[in-house]
Amino acid sequence: MQSVLAQTYNSIEVILVDDGSTDKSYDAAKQYESNRVFVLQQKNAGAAVARNTGLAIAKGDYIQFLDAGDVLGESKITVQVRALQVQPRKVAVSTYKQFTTKEEIANGVYPDQSDFIYSSDDPQDFLVNLWGEKGHLNFIQTNCWLVPRALIEKAGHWRNYRCPDDDGEFFARVLLASDGIVYTPGVYNYYHIAPGGQNQLSRSTNRKYLMNTLLTIALKHDYLKAYGAHSRLNSAIAAQYYRFAIDMFPTQKRLSAIAWRRFKAFREKPPKLVLGGFLIQIIAKLFGWRTARLVRYYLRGS
Repeated sequence: MQSVLAQTYNSIEVILVDDGSTDKSYDAAKQYESNRVFVLQQKNAGAAVARNTGLAIAKGDYIQFLDAGDVLGESKITVQVRALQVQPRKVAVSTYKQFTTKEEIANGVYPDQSDFIYSSDDPQDFLVNLWGEKGHLNFIQTNCWLVPRALIEKAGHWRNYRCPDDDGEFFARVLLASDGIVYTPGVYNYYHIAPGGQNQLSRSTNRKYLMNTLLTIALKHDYLKAYGAHSRLNSAIAAQYYRFAIDMFPTQKRLSAIAWRRFKAFREKPPKLVLGGFLIQIIAKLFGWRTARLVRYYLRGS
């Protein structure tokens, strides 16, 4: 909230949605309430529903999502609004930096994300590249985007489900409804990673949520196909299934097997993935990724 209220762009309406917190978060949020900060509370329903709750009353021409614990660079919205005023049918994107401690925000070290965050007039090609058609699977964190409200109304609101890749599904629709992506260098989104990744849906072991991830891969495939032909579309979706199959083994063997069958059906070459340290990589090369995953699992004790 402090990073939002410190934005150099002054014409901001803030909608803070408490998604059924069980600590004192709601009380803390109420302290920010003002004529431009609205605090809502709902029964716990997940991030996607909370975002839709906010969208239902939002009046602004541009929408900036921000998850709990994350931080926006102070000029992010100013720079991205300016970019979209020139190219109103596009979506603005910034780079992001992961952090655990506040000191990491200000240390001046930023990752090179130019391979997958850049300006493009072809949203389909941008997504195909992002999702791994070149063998490198990447993601863009939710808060990096600034979206014209009109594009969200065109593409549709968030899908009402809990899924580690709910933003992947949502922004696939939004980008494909746009005229492209405009990258805004020099402004940043800071993505908070708790120690060990606790309480992150992206690290969930809930079978229903993980099944929704499989559904999301299929939906993204459908969206890309409906947009039009692309020579590398299948390799990107195959890479998604391949990554999922590996990540789910051995803790979710049935889901891993489903994803593996879907990957094989594409008849694409597997992407080059780092499964672990030097020893794990050697084991994968000699005995296959399943053996490597088993060894890593038992070495870690989880």
